[in-house]
Amino acid sequence: MFLKLLQIRNFRGIRQLDLSFKQGLNILIGENNSGKSAVIDALRICLGYGSLNREISVRRSDFYIDRANPDQAVPRIEFHLSFYIERPEEAGVFYELLVQKEDCLELQMHFKYFLEEKKGIEKIRWRVWGGENEGQQVTPEILGMFYYVYLAPLRDAERFLRPGRGNRLGELYATLMRDANGKIIDDSERARMAGELKDLLNGDQDWKNLIRGGKEKIEEHLVHTMIPGKEQEIHIDFLPFEFRKIVDNLRIQFPVYMGAVIGEDSGKQRYLDVFQNGLGYNNLIYAATILGDLKNRREVDPDSFMALLIEEPEAHLHPQLQNIFFNYLSELQSGFQVFVTSHSPTLTAKAKLDDTIVLYLQDQQIRALSLAQSNLTDDNKRYLSKFLDVTKSQLFFANGVVLVEGISEALLLPVFSRMIGSTEQEYDLNKHGVEIVNVGGVAFEHFARLFNGEDDTTRLNIPCAIVTDNDRSAESGEISLRAAKAKALETGLVKVELAERTFEYELFIAGEENREVLMETFRDMYPRAVATIDEGDSIPEFARNFVDKVRDNKAKSELAHRLAVRLEGDPESRKTFVVPEYIARAIRWVVKQQTEEPYV
Repeated sequence: MFLKLLQIRNFRGIRQLDLSFKQGLNILIGENNSGKSAVIDALRICLGYGSLNREISVRRSDFYIDRANPDQAVPRIEFHLSFYIERPEEAGVFYELLVQKEDCLELQMHFKYFLEEKKGIEKIRWRVWGGENEGQQVTPEILGMFYYVYLAPLRDAERFLRPGRGNRLGELYATLMRDANGKIIDDSERARMAGELKDLLNGDQDWKNLIRGGKEKIEEHLVHTMIPGKEQEIHIDFLPFEFRKIVDNLRIQFPVYMGAVIGEDSGKQRYLDVFQNGLGYNNLIYAATILGDLKNRREVDPDSFMALLIEEPEAHLHPQLQNIFFNYLSELQSGFQVFVTSHSPTLTAKAKLDDTIVLYLQDQQIRALSLAQSNLTDDNKRYLSKFLDVTKSQLFFANGVVLVEGISEALLLPVFSRMIGSTEQEYDLNKHGVEIVNVGGVAFEHFARLFNGEDDTTRLNIPCAIVTDNDRSAESGEISLRAAKAKALETGLVKVELAERTFEYELFIAGEENREVLMETFRDMYPRAVATIDEGDSIPEFARNFVDKVRDNKAKSELAHRLAVRLEGDPESRKTFVVPEYIARAIRWVVKQQTEEPYV
């Protein structure tokens, strides 16, 4: 079985959130403070409820507070989990959780936490039940069949791999059912192996003499510190020869051949301990140990539900190692569910879209969109899977998105955004967390469908603007078919702003100061070309001739770059340069979802 739906109510910063999951890998991405850790902790609370050693429980500070009405009564925290039944026998094993739906059977668990005050003392109370009817008890045996392992974002891999009680390496070996040759390791075999090790050490005369010598040294002094008649005898031995305590003291080392360096015999081997290894590789070793333990537990206990919860797997890993590790998680056929949180564009770019859930904070509410249930078609997903690189993947962490068709707009829009408000910060795209995505052509639909669903459960509920040319025909006056298709995407939270002809044309006709700056900038690049530009009989004709010359010299991106540098460094030019109104409307939309504010 696997967890298909988690409903969270009034937990930390989450007022109401429904999350749909799939079998295998589930990736939760989003900006800081978008609820990723809260979701993972909700899973830890629910899946670990039946454990004798709970890692986490609900506290007073976990109850949601409505910022708009902080004095209202504290609401109840609720978690509701629905599991998909994969094998018919699971319905029998977890019969206490069974629910008959219209078309299928499913398993449900429910948790409610509430504050109760008596004589001025607040206490947290809770109710847990299975199935549909509140009050239906779940036995400890069933609750104990839920198991998870949690890898924290700032995990100390060295500590968890260090020899000692409960270390992860010991956990793996303690439940290992077969050795490398396939031989079964049951309880009797474990006892035999431990006994052989005990007999080996106890039967060695050198070890016996060593232990006796140390014992005599202690007793030499101990006899003088005791009351006569109440002397204490001591016995010194190795650690108890129990299988679990033996494997708890296994350690991981890294072989390093040193003979050629220090002149020792060939074949001489030295080792590095875990603390001498890098943090990133230790984290990979730790994760591999966890995966080995979970896979082994699945073989030993095929009926239990098991999950791996990883926060920020990118911690301490450079991008290439992130890719390798993440690809392995994506391909892992493990029999347990994996939940990963990340705010790494590197991992996001590698993730399958149907595995991805985007969390984001909008209007003081945390929202979620499973891309498997989004407005994207299969064709959109195939395109985005191919072209969502690290840079473009940053759109999933943004407060707004501007889609542009080329590098020129991408270079200049950030500068323009600081020129159109009453202050530079009012519409500053960078300050407001707005991402500019250069689609490298005209593939707007594949990106726009992330934002233009009419139902807010199928779209990212953040504003998106498309800025492109209308490429109007000089003969017919009609806009191009490409521009018409872009305009048709204007639903949901998508606004489409079209240039009268092209971006450079709009810049040129916007004002006299614009023409002077553009001509001067282009003259610095191609003085001979500028000398041949025909000013024509009108400003539109002058603009067309200028744009043609820029295009003929393949200078669009370089012109945009130089113009951006000039406007950034020359306050006087920035004051007099006029931003085209269609650009200003697009910027106002993604920052404040408004387009009609006057711009001078």
